[in-house]
Amino acid sequence: MIEVFHFILIFSITWIFFKKNGNEYPRIFWLAFIFKLLMGAGLGLLYIYYYSANDTWLFFKDSTVLAQFAKSDFAAYLNFLFTDEISDHLKAQLINSQPRSLFLAKFMSVFSWIGGNSYWISAAYFSLIAFVASWYLFSVVTSLFENSWLAASLSFLFFPSIVFWSSGLIKETLALAGIYFIVGFFLKFIHQQKLLWFEWIIALYGFYVAWNLKYYWTALFGAVVFTDVTVFLVSRRFSFMQKHKVISWFIIFISLCGGASLLHPNFHLNRFLDVLITNHDTFVRISDEDGLIHFYNLHASWASVMLNSPWALFSGLLRPFVWEASGITALLASLENLMIAILLISALSGFRMKNAHGLLLFSTIMYITLLCIFLALSTPNLGTLSRYRVGFLPFLIFIILYRNPLINYTCDRIRAKILMDFKL
Repeated sequence: MIEVFHFILIFSITWIFFKKNGNEYPRIFWLAFIFKLLMGAGLGLLYIYYYSANDTWLFFKDSTVLAQFAKSDFAAYLNFLFTDEISDHLKAQLINSQPRSLFLAKFMSVFSWIGGNSYWISAAYFSLIAFVASWYLFSVVTSLFENSWLAASLSFLFFPSIVFWSSGLIKETLALAGIYFIVGFFLKFIHQQKLLWFEWIIALYGFYVAWNLKYYWTALFGAVVFTDVTVFLVSRRFSFMQKHKVISWFIIFISLCGGASLLHPNFHLNRFLDVLITNHDTFVRISDEDGLIHFYNLHASWASVMLNSPWALFSGLLRPFVWEASGITALLASLENLMIAILLISALSGFRMKNAHGLLLFSTIMYITLLCIFLALSTPNLGTLSRYRVGFLPFLIFIILYRNPLINYTCDRIRAKILMDFKL
């Protein structure tokens, strides 16, 4: 009975959101919402019946422990949510006690508490949050970029692996939702659109959530966004920056990366490469040979990283290939990658950097490239990488779909066929 109540509540919240934000594309809205809910449930089922690692269910188990703690001592539970103060007795009951995992478990525990410790209710609420974020970004993009509804809907609402790995009870769901809110806010800001007070709050909280769950996504993303904003504001007053925006962008970005190295121990320049190689070696030890990206003499030096970066970028974007797939999930991923390769080649044939959004396009490509290289080097397992790359994949899909010659040609042929059939 409690499941029925919460699903009615979720649909009621979604209906209110639709009346305020979804009337322009009603069919896309409801299809995307249902798809998001199904993918959130599908994620849980996949981890039950297919994967031996059971991350999502282990996180959920921790959330039920915290929910029970809330029922027994609500004041102490609230204190724990906001201060991280936890007793040794409670900590001993948790499976995951690392800071990022504990942050996710705390967030999940709220829904476990109100949802009667139902995995499916908690997953539905997480999927709802993710859907609201993706629809917010879809709405902003379609309002700012002409004829972008198809590219935006496929990128942020319907691309299978993106939706699947950003739904349900995993870190990527909330982290990508936070990134989406920041992107929407940022796009409105640089296009000098009116920003409401709650958008400031949501963007700041989105950054906080994304940082606590995926700090390496967020640090790079924050550096790129802050660089764009700085160039946008300062270039108005200095003619040099106006004429040499890319050079100015690089100078500011490198300076910010130097400052960002102080924000987290793993970003310190003397530790960054060691952490990257340690993560790489760990994945190599626990992964099958056939499912790995093999690098040439990779070790903790900038020369080695630079040498292996092109292969990391290529593999992160386009592998596994169809002939490398073993198992249904790998086959589905490889078919997606084949489609990405076709769209990427088509997009490059019509690529134009010098346009009204040139600097924005450039900075997006830089974010995609750097994050893809970092993830592929540190996470050479192709299966795990297909999940982690949702941090950049939506933006890659959008820029290769938007005004893509192949997509435009296909749409024109479909329209012509429909008109011809109608006349007949």
